[in-house]
Amino acid sequence: MPKSERLLDVLLRLHGGRSFTARDLARDLGVSRRTALRYLHELSAAGVPLAARPGPGGGYLVLHDRTLPPLAFTVDEAVSLFFAYQSLQDYGVLPFDAEYGSVLRKLFGHLPPDAKQRIDRMRDRLQFSSRRTDLEAPHLGLLLAAAIDRQVVEILYRARGGPSRRAIQPIGVYAQNGLWYCPAYCFTRQAIRRFRVDRVLEAERAESPPPRPEIAALTLKDYYEHVRADAETTMMEVDLTEAGRRETEHMGGEMVAQGMGWRLRMEIEVSDIPLFARIFLAMAGDARVVAPSAMLDLLRDMLRRQADIYGA
Repeated sequence: MPKSERLLDVLLRLHGGRSFTARDLARDLGVSRRTALRYLHELSAAGVPLAARPGPGGGYLVLHDRTLPPLAFTVDEAVSLFFAYQSLQDYGVLPFDAEYGSVLRKLFGHLPPDAKQRIDRMRDRLQFSSRRTDLEAPHLGLLLAAAIDRQVVEILYRARGGPSRRAIQPIGVYAQNGLWYCPAYCFTRQAIRRFRVDRVLEAERAESPPPRPEIAALTLKDYYEHVRADAETTMMEVDLTEAGRRETEHMGGEMVAQGMGWRLRMEIEVSDIPLFARIFLAMAGDARVVAPSAMLDLLRDMLRRQADIYGA
Protein backbone atom coordinates (compact mmCIF):
# COMPACT_ATOMS: atom_id res chain seq x y z
CA MET A 1 0.00 0.00 0.00
CA PRO A 2 1.44 3.42 -0.95
CA LYS A 3 2.38 5.71 1.91
CA SER A 4 -0.35 8.22 1.02
CA GLU A 5 -3.00 5.50 1.27
CA ARG A 6 -1.60 4.38 4.62
CA LEU A 7 -1.84 7.92 5.93
CA LEU A 8 -5.40 8.18 4.65
CA ASP A 9 -6.23 4.91 6.39
CA VAL A 10 -4.78 6.33 9.60
CA LEU A 11 -6.85 9.49 9.16
CA LEU A 12 -10.04 7.47 8.75
CA ARG A 13 -9.26 5.55 11.90
CA LEU A 14 -8.67 8.76 13.80
CA HIS A 15 -12.04 10.08 12.76
CA GLY A 16 -13.70 6.95 14.07
CA GLY A 17 -13.85 8.65 17.47
CA ARG A 18 -11.94 6.03 19.47
CA SER A 19 -8.57 6.21 21.17
CA PHE A 20 -5.75 3.85 20.22
CA THR A 21 -2.08 3.21 20.92
CA ALA A 22 0.82 3.29 18.51
CA ARG A 23 1.14 -0.46 19.00
CA ASP A 24 -2.53 -0.93 17.99
CA LEU A 25 -2.00 1.18 14.92
CA ALA A 26 1.19 -0.66 13.96
CA ARG A 27 -0.58 -4.02 14.27
CA ASP A 28 -3.61 -2.89 12.22
CA LEU A 29 -1.45 -1.43 9.43
CA GLY A 30 1.15 -4.18 9.45
CA VAL A 31 4.06 -1.82 10.12
CA SER A 32 6.57 -1.33 12.91
CA ARG A 33 5.72 0.77 15.93
CA ARG A 34 8.37 3.25 14.86
CA THR A 35 6.71 3.63 11.44
CA ALA A 36 3.29 4.08 13.06
CA LEU A 37 4.71 6.85 15.26
CA ARG A 38 6.19 8.53 12.18
CA TYR A 39 2.77 8.43 10.47
CA LEU A 40 1.19 10.06 13.51
CA HIS A 41 3.87 12.74 13.53
CA GLU A 42 3.31 13.48 9.83
CA LEU A 43 -0.46 13.69 10.33
CA SER A 44 0.01 16.08 13.22
CA ALA A 45 2.30 18.22 11.06
CA ALA A 46 -0.39 18.19 8.34
CA GLY A 47 -2.88 19.81 10.71
CA VAL A 48 -4.68 16.94 12.43
CA PRO A 49 -4.96 17.97 16.14
CA LEU A 50 -3.81 14.85 17.97
CA ALA A 51 -3.97 14.48 21.72
CA ALA A 52 -1.96 11.90 23.66
CA ARG A 53 -2.90 10.46 27.04
CA PRO A 54 0.02 8.73 28.81
CA GLY A 55 -0.22 5.85 31.25
CA PRO A 56 -2.48 2.78 31.49
CA GLY A 57 -5.64 3.17 29.42
CA GLY A 58 -4.12 6.05 27.48
CA GLY A 59 -3.46 6.46 23.79
CA TYR A 60 -4.01 8.82 20.90
CA LEU A 61 -7.23 10.53 19.91
CA VAL A 62 -8.39 13.46 17.83
CA LEU A 63 -9.77 16.52 19.59
CA HIS A 64 -13.47 17.18 18.96
CA ASP A 65 -12.98 20.61 17.38
CA ARG A 66 -10.80 19.50 14.54
CA THR A 67 -10.19 20.45 10.94
CA LEU A 68 -9.27 18.19 8.08
CA PRO A 69 -5.80 18.40 6.58
CA PRO A 70 -5.54 19.24 2.87
CA LEU A 71 -7.16 16.53 0.74
CA ALA A 72 -6.60 16.02 -2.98
CA PHE A 73 -9.68 15.75 -5.21
CA THR A 74 -9.98 15.32 -8.95
CA VAL A 75 -12.00 17.95 -10.83
CA ASP A 76 -14.96 15.56 -11.17
CA GLU A 77 -14.82 14.66 -7.47
CA ALA A 78 -14.81 18.34 -6.45
CA VAL A 79 -17.70 19.17 -8.79
CA SER A 80 -19.76 16.26 -7.48
CA LEU A 81 -19.17 17.38 -3.87
CA PHE A 82 -20.15 20.96 -4.75
CA PHE A 83 -23.48 19.99 -6.29
CA ALA A 84 -24.23 17.28 -3.75
CA TYR A 85 -24.02 19.84 -0.95
CA GLN A 86 -25.85 22.46 -2.99
CA SER A 87 -28.79 20.05 -3.31
CA LEU A 88 -29.48 20.64 0.40
CA GLN A 89 -30.13 24.36 -0.02
CA ASP A 90 -33.93 24.03 -0.11
CA TYR A 91 -33.90 22.82 3.48
CA GLY A 92 -34.10 25.85 5.72
CA VAL A 93 -32.45 23.89 8.55
CA LEU A 94 -29.91 21.06 8.60
CA PRO A 95 -28.65 18.89 11.49
CA PHE A 96 -25.13 20.29 11.08
CA ASP A 97 -23.48 23.32 12.63
CA ALA A 98 -21.97 24.46 9.32
CA GLU A 99 -23.99 26.77 7.10
CA TYR A 100 -24.11 25.33 3.59
CA GLY A 101 -23.35 28.65 1.86
CA SER A 102 -20.10 28.98 3.80
CA VAL A 103 -19.06 25.44 2.90
CA LEU A 104 -19.81 26.01 -0.80
CA ARG A 105 -17.87 29.28 -0.87
CA LYS A 106 -14.90 27.66 0.86
CA LEU A 107 -14.90 24.71 -1.51
CA PHE A 108 -15.37 26.88 -4.60
CA GLY A 109 -12.62 29.28 -3.52
CA HIS A 110 -10.01 26.51 -3.40
CA LEU A 111 -10.87 24.92 -6.72
CA PRO A 112 -8.56 25.23 -9.73
CA PRO A 113 -9.76 27.51 -12.58
CA ASP A 114 -10.91 24.62 -14.80
CA ALA A 115 -13.11 23.22 -12.02
CA LYS A 116 -14.63 26.65 -11.33
CA GLN A 117 -15.38 27.06 -15.02
CA ARG A 118 -17.03 23.63 -15.14
CA ILE A 119 -19.24 24.46 -12.14
CA ASP A 120 -20.23 27.83 -13.64
CA ARG A 121 -21.32 26.08 -16.84
CA MET A 122 -23.22 23.38 -14.94
CA ARG A 123 -25.15 25.78 -12.68
CA ASP A 124 -27.56 26.67 -15.48
CA ARG A 125 -27.90 23.06 -16.61
CA LEU A 126 -28.26 21.11 -13.37
CA GLN A 127 -30.80 21.84 -10.67
CA PHE A 128 -32.09 20.11 -7.55
CA SER A 129 -35.46 21.04 -6.12
CA SER A 130 -37.63 20.01 -3.22
CA ARG A 131 -40.50 21.56 -1.33
CA ARG A 132 -39.00 24.62 0.33
CA THR A 133 -39.82 25.24 3.96
CA ASP A 134 -38.57 27.93 6.31
CA LEU A 135 -39.98 26.35 9.47
CA GLU A 136 -37.47 26.49 12.29
CA ALA A 137 -36.29 23.24 13.87
CA PRO A 138 -33.71 24.35 16.46
CA HIS A 139 -33.51 20.94 18.15
CA LEU A 140 -32.80 18.91 15.01
CA GLY A 141 -29.10 18.48 15.81
CA LEU A 142 -29.80 17.41 19.40
CA LEU A 143 -32.31 14.76 18.29
CA LEU A 144 -29.86 13.36 15.75
CA ALA A 145 -27.05 13.31 18.33
CA ALA A 146 -29.32 11.53 20.82
CA ALA A 147 -30.13 8.89 18.20
CA ILE A 148 -26.43 8.37 17.49
CA ASP A 149 -25.51 8.29 21.19
CA ARG A 150 -28.56 6.14 22.05
CA GLN A 151 -29.84 8.52 24.68
CA VAL A 152 -33.23 9.65 25.97
CA VAL A 153 -34.46 13.20 25.41
CA GLU A 154 -37.17 15.09 27.29
CA ILE A 155 -39.15 17.29 24.92
CA LEU A 156 -42.00 19.77 25.01
CA TYR A 157 -44.04 18.89 21.94
CA ARG A 158 -46.78 20.92 20.27
CA ALA A 159 -49.41 18.24 19.69
CA ARG A 160 -52.94 18.71 18.41
CA GLY A 161 -54.32 18.84 21.93
CA GLY A 162 -51.73 21.39 23.04
CA PRO A 163 -48.12 21.28 24.30
CA SER A 164 -47.14 18.14 26.22
CA ARG A 165 -43.94 16.94 27.86
CA ARG A 166 -42.62 13.54 26.88
CA ALA A 167 -39.52 11.43 27.24
CA ILE A 168 -38.49 9.94 23.90
CA GLN A 169 -35.64 7.79 22.59
CA PRO A 170 -34.90 8.92 19.01
CA ILE A 171 -34.20 6.37 16.29
CA GLY A 172 -33.00 8.99 13.78
CA VAL A 173 -34.18 11.94 11.70
CA TYR A 174 -35.26 12.15 8.06
CA ALA A 175 -36.60 14.76 5.67
CA GLN A 176 -39.78 14.39 3.65
CA ASN A 177 -41.61 17.00 1.57
CA GLY A 178 -39.45 19.76 3.05
CA LEU A 179 -40.12 18.81 6.70
CA TRP A 180 -37.94 17.00 9.23
CA TYR A 181 -39.29 14.03 11.18
CA CYS A 182 -37.94 12.09 14.15
CA PRO A 183 -39.26 8.56 14.72
CA ALA A 184 -38.72 7.73 18.38
CA TYR A 185 -39.91 5.52 21.18
CA CYS A 186 -42.30 7.54 23.33
CA PHE A 187 -42.15 6.48 26.98
CA THR A 188 -45.50 8.19 27.63
CA ARG A 189 -47.35 6.27 24.89
CA GLN A 190 -45.09 3.19 25.28
CA ALA A 191 -44.86 2.90 21.51
CA ILE A 192 -42.87 4.23 18.58
CA ARG A 193 -44.23 7.52 17.32
CA ARG A 194 -43.15 9.94 14.60
CA PHE A 195 -42.54 13.54 15.72
CA ARG A 196 -42.35 16.60 13.50
CA VAL A 197 -39.10 18.27 14.52
CA ASP A 198 -40.40 21.83 13.95
CA ARG A 199 -43.06 21.11 16.59
CA VAL A 200 -40.46 20.27 19.26
CA LEU A 201 -40.52 23.44 21.36
CA GLU A 202 -37.93 22.37 23.97
CA ALA A 203 -35.48 19.49 24.17
CA GLU A 204 -32.77 18.35 26.57
CA ARG A 205 -31.04 15.09 27.29
CA ALA A 206 -32.56 13.16 30.18
CA GLU A 207 -30.97 10.85 32.74
CA SER A 208 -34.18 8.87 33.17
CA PRO A 209 -35.88 6.76 32.11
CA PRO A 210 -32.93 4.67 30.93
CA PRO A 211 -32.69 4.02 27.18
CA ARG A 212 -34.17 0.76 25.96
CA PRO A 213 -31.57 -1.53 24.29
CA GLU A 214 -34.04 -2.88 21.70
CA ILE A 215 -34.82 0.69 20.58
CA ALA A 216 -31.11 1.61 20.52
CA ALA A 217 -30.54 -1.28 18.10
CA LEU A 218 -33.10 0.05 15.59
CA THR A 219 -32.04 2.00 12.51
CA LEU A 220 -34.11 4.14 10.15
CA LYS A 221 -34.11 1.21 7.74
CA ASP A 222 -35.70 -0.93 10.46
CA TYR A 223 -38.26 1.81 11.04
CA TYR A 224 -39.17 1.99 7.36
CA GLU A 225 -39.30 -1.74 6.77
CA HIS A 226 -40.93 -2.94 9.98
CA VAL A 227 -42.40 -0.19 12.13
CA ARG A 228 -43.94 1.85 9.33
CA ALA A 229 -45.17 -1.34 7.68
CA ASP A 230 -47.69 -1.59 10.53
CA ALA A 231 -48.95 1.96 9.99
CA GLU A 232 -52.42 2.47 8.55
CA THR A 233 -52.16 3.54 4.92
CA THR A 234 -54.55 4.68 2.20
CA MET A 235 -54.37 5.29 -1.53
CA MET A 236 -54.22 8.96 -2.55
CA GLU A 237 -55.33 10.02 -6.03
CA VAL A 238 -54.91 13.59 -7.26
CA ASP A 239 -55.62 15.08 -10.69
CA LEU A 240 -52.95 17.57 -11.76
CA THR A 241 -52.30 20.05 -14.51
CA GLU A 242 -48.89 20.03 -16.18
CA ALA A 243 -47.75 22.70 -13.70
CA GLY A 244 -49.07 20.56 -10.84
CA ARG A 245 -47.22 17.52 -12.17
CA ARG A 246 -43.94 19.41 -12.19
CA GLU A 247 -44.54 20.65 -8.65
CA THR A 248 -45.29 17.19 -7.24
CA GLU A 249 -42.99 14.89 -9.23
CA HIS A 250 -40.50 14.81 -6.32
CA MET A 251 -43.11 13.02 -4.18
CA GLY A 252 -42.74 9.77 -6.08
CA GLY A 253 -45.80 7.60 -6.67
CA GLU A 254 -47.31 6.67 -10.03
CA MET A 255 -48.08 9.44 -12.54
CA VAL A 256 -50.39 8.63 -15.49
CA ALA A 257 -52.00 10.79 -18.17
CA GLN A 258 -55.58 11.28 -16.98
CA GLY A 259 -58.03 13.76 -15.48
CA MET A 260 -56.82 17.36 -15.71
CA GLY A 261 -53.79 16.14 -17.62
CA TRP A 262 -52.15 13.85 -15.07
CA ARG A 263 -53.21 11.70 -12.16
CA LEU A 264 -50.92 10.98 -9.21
CA ARG A 265 -51.54 7.68 -7.41
CA MET A 266 -49.58 7.20 -4.22
CA GLU A 267 -49.90 5.18 -1.01
CA ILE A 268 -49.63 7.41 2.05
CA GLU A 269 -50.00 7.02 5.79
CA VAL A 270 -53.37 8.08 7.16
CA SER A 271 -51.57 10.34 9.63
CA ASP A 272 -50.13 12.29 6.66
CA ILE A 273 -53.54 13.26 5.25
CA PRO A 274 -53.49 16.77 6.86
CA LEU A 275 -50.00 17.43 5.47
CA PHE A 276 -50.94 16.52 1.89
CA ALA A 277 -54.25 18.37 2.17
CA ARG A 278 -52.39 21.61 2.95
CA ILE A 279 -49.98 21.00 0.06
CA PHE A 280 -52.73 20.52 -2.52
CA LEU A 281 -54.88 23.32 -1.13
CA ALA A 282 -51.97 25.70 -1.72
CA MET A 283 -51.74 24.56 -5.36
CA ALA A 284 -55.21 26.00 -6.09
CA GLY A 285 -56.37 25.15 -9.64
CA ASP A 286 -53.39 22.95 -10.45
CA ALA A 287 -54.55 20.09 -8.19
CA ARG A 288 -57.87 18.34 -7.48
CA VAL A 289 -57.94 15.59 -4.88
CA VAL A 290 -59.98 12.54 -5.94
CA ALA A 291 -59.27 10.21 -3.00
CA PRO A 292 -59.24 9.41 -0.13
CA SER A 293 -62.61 10.66 1.09
CA ALA A 294 -61.09 11.69 4.42
CA MET A 295 -58.82 14.14 2.62
CA LEU A 296 -61.75 15.51 0.62
CA ASP A 297 -63.73 16.07 3.83
CA LEU A 298 -60.73 17.82 5.39
CA LEU A 299 -60.24 20.03 2.33
CA ARG A 300 -63.93 21.05 2.36
CA ASP A 301 -63.64 21.96 6.03
CA MET A 302 -60.47 23.97 5.37
CA LEU A 303 -62.19 25.79 2.48
CA ARG A 304 -65.23 26.58 4.64
CA ARG A 305 -62.96 28.11 7.28
CA GLN A 306 -61.19 30.15 4.63
CA ALA A 307 -64.57 31.30 3.29
CA ASP A 308 -65.56 32.42 6.79
CA ILE A 309 -62.35 34.42 7.04
CA TYR A 310 -62.63 36.06 3.62
CA GLY A 311 -66.41 36.30 3.46
CA ALA A 312 -66.97 34.50 0.17
